Amino acid sequence: MRLKDLQVFFLDLQTTGAKPGTANILEIAWALSDVPDVRSHLVAQPEDQPVPKRILSLTGIRSEELEDAKPLDQIFEILYREISDRPAVIHFAQFERPFLASSFEALKLREFPVICTHAIAKRLFPNLPAKGIKGLAGYFGHASGEFKRGFSHVEATQVIWNQLLNELEKQQVETLEDLNIWLNQEAPKKTKYEYPMPKEKRLNLPKVPGVYRYISQWGEILYVGKATSLHDRVNSYFRGQKGRDSFKLEMLTQAYDLVVTPCRTPLEAALLETDEIKKHNPRYNISLKAGERSLIFFSRDFLSMSPEQDEEHSIGPFSNALVFDSILKLNESLRSEEQTFDPNMFYEPLDSELLKAGFEIFCNRHQERMETFTSMRSIFALGLYFVKNAPPEEEEALEELESDVEISEEEEIEVELTAEDIADKFERHFKRAAQAYLRARKLTKLLNTDIEYALSSKGPRFTLYFRNGQQMEDLPLETIIASPRWRDSSVVTYDRMAVLLSELDRVKSKKGHYQLNCC
Repeated sequence: MRLKDLQVFFLDLQTTGAKPGTANILEIAWALSDVPDVRSHLVAQPEDQPVPKRILSLTGIRSEELEDAKPLDQIFEILYREISDRPAVIHFAQFERPFLASSFEALKLREFPVICTHAIAKRLFPNLPAKGIKGLAGYFGHASGEFKRGFSHVEATQVIWNQLLNELEKQQVETLEDLNIWLNQEAPKKTKYEYPMPKEKRLNLPKVPGVYRYISQWGEILYVGKATSLHDRVNSYFRGQKGRDSFKLEMLTQAYDLVVTPCRTPLEAALLETDEIKKHNPRYNISLKAGERSLIFFSRDFLSMSPEQDEEHSIGPFSNALVFDSILKLNESLRSEEQTFDPNMFYEPLDSELLKAGFEIFCNRHQERMETFTSMRSIFALGLYFVKNAPPEEEEALEELESDVEISEEEEIEVELTAEDIADKFERHFKRAAQAYLRARKLTKLLNTDIEYALSSKGPRFTLYFRNGQQMEDLPLETIIASPRWRDSSVVTYDRMAVLLSELDRVKSKKGHYQLNCC
């Protein structure tokens, strides 16, 4: 029987870990080659082995869905009833095989033959950058999405198998026997990566600043990036063979086209990039995506917060509610009658007495009384003093803390911390809080401003206009009412202002200059 006429079924297993014995099958999904529907069943887990939260997040399976999960033997009974004597087609069967073997043995089931599309693809396309299920499905034009659940893997495997059949026919591999013989032959050696996008697309790019977008066969924008030189930046993705980023190789395997927008300066490219990422939500971008992020504004006493700026909540914006968590817990501890220090002040439990001893050392260092810091204003005042008097190398390090990820990131708790270590922690957190506060003020200042800048002392001057956080182009600016508040309390505006602030700092660091004319 010809491979094209062979009735097969497509199978995918989602599991709670990498190996049977320490992990279980969580989901079984399959489809018959002659029936369009995909079956998917969640597997009931042992009561003493709950599914790790990380696995639920990776697979997108909700805890409540597991309430209707079936025992493994019942699911295999349904599977065997449908598949008859068909072989299974699995992408990267190396993962599924141990779990299947364990199930065959435990449930006393007959084994079925397995065809691995990954093994076939490795021989047919030795120079393709990525041969995982996402990259290969995208290479064949399958708009695959997130690939979390088993049914999406099954659908992608179907597409891959049908495309591989056409390629196998060109190699005169037409039957299952031919396929087994062919797979046992010596594999061709990989030489140099071959990309689906024509070289001319990237080799002819201009050496000017701009934004580039990698496009799939079906028109999806896979990735948006900015460049000081479009030619140099885009072509850097295609250099080298060893040690390449697998995430980028997967994206490049699907990229058939490239669209670029030249810009006057790298600063303008960075502003366009953040807006384009919000607009298209590319799968392969990680930073600057809106996601489910939201802004936070605090009241003047920092005792309440709101997602919108109003009369009561005027301090902000901040993109994480944890930005002042440690100093708020300190302030609350100092205002309590017992002055018992919150053990979770630094994200991981620490001894309250150790925290108190460390804070006493901190106060002695700076000749302050503990009672001084029952006022949030005093905490910020000392933090601002630290920031303004930091040596240049430390000031540069503090600039890196401006990113909200760094500010809210949980610190790794050292083993056997001393009171001196705790005092150092308090100083760092005072600085971080002050830096975040200063940054929010800078971002607000940029909402309504005309910016004149030059990339060098003798270079051309450029002008940008912002009103309410929006970049204006050839509009009568005097007709736009400028608000000192964040009228648009969105992550889009926040990121645009944050990128603008970072780029202005970069202009200054590279011996350029700028001037702000605030409205």
